[in-house]
Amino acid sequence: MVRKRIPLVTRPDPDYSASLSPHGPRPDSASSLPESPISVDTAEQMPDAGRTIGPDPVAQPDRMASSIQIDVRATALDRQAAALSACGIAPAQVIRAALRRAVKRWTLCPTYMPPAPHKRAGDTSWTARTSVAVPAAVFDRLQATQDPLGVCSRWSLVRGQLEPLIWEEIDALLDTLQDDHPSAG
Repeated sequence: MVRKRIPLVTRPDPDYSASLSPHGPRPDSASSLPESPISVDTAEQMPDAGRTIGPDPVAQPDRMASSIQIDVRATALDRQAAALSACGIAPAQVIRAALRRAVKRWTLCPTYMPPAPHKRAGDTSWTARTSVAVPAAVFDRLQATQDPLGVCSRWSLVRGQLEPLIWEEIDALLDTLQDDHPSAG
């Protein structure tokens, strides 16, 4: 069975886009458009009627280029596993809280730091995930020096900077939980 190849539309096609509009096909020329019964005052009150709206400030390339999102995955160290299991709170929640606290105090540095060689906990259900916005200019400098071909994941480039902070926060949370509930340890 041979599958039909679907063409990729790489430029605006008025005929194609007209077929998608809820109002049906557009006339071929502006001269055949009927006169609009909407006055200027009415057009001011109706956001989409009779006027062209400028570019969306949220979608401007400058704003989108100022920061990028990095998907972060964090887990505890193997040495922290026993304390996490015994703390009385679900380990995934402790790790998630530590991740949030670490991200709040972390600032991306343009210098690459390799991931720490510490053994991570083996329980994958403890992994916390989130995305973090970082300055694009700083990340671009980091990527230019460490990954000029762009083949590494974003997380692999910042992991060595963020993971140690997460582990510190896990230790701090475990100490706090131990102080609050001495019988839990």
